[in-house]
Amino acid sequence: MISALKARFGPKREAAHEIHRANCTSLCCARSGSRVCVMQIEGCESEAAKLRDLGIREGAVVHVVRHGNPTLVRVEDARFGIGEGAAQCVLCEYVN
Repeated sequence: MISALKARFGPKREAAHEIHRANCTSLCCARSGSRVCVMQIEGCESEAAKLRDLGIREGAVVHVVRHGNPTLVRVEDARFGIGEGAAQCVLCEYVN
């Protein structure tokens, strides 16, 4: 996965990805079937606002239906796909 990120986003993006993986995970790394709590949304404000409109906001519990690109998630009663770039901006912690 790291080599794919490096090829797609370059060394700076890969380094940023590694830093967040050390402390928590992002939605793009969450395993299928897992539940995560959104801790922070990074990136530009317009993208963050779109995610919040979908229900992906700080404190929300997100069920990862299928890991991939797009990552399929369920938030409350809604189910939708999120592209890899947007999913990388959503920092999460696993919940039981």
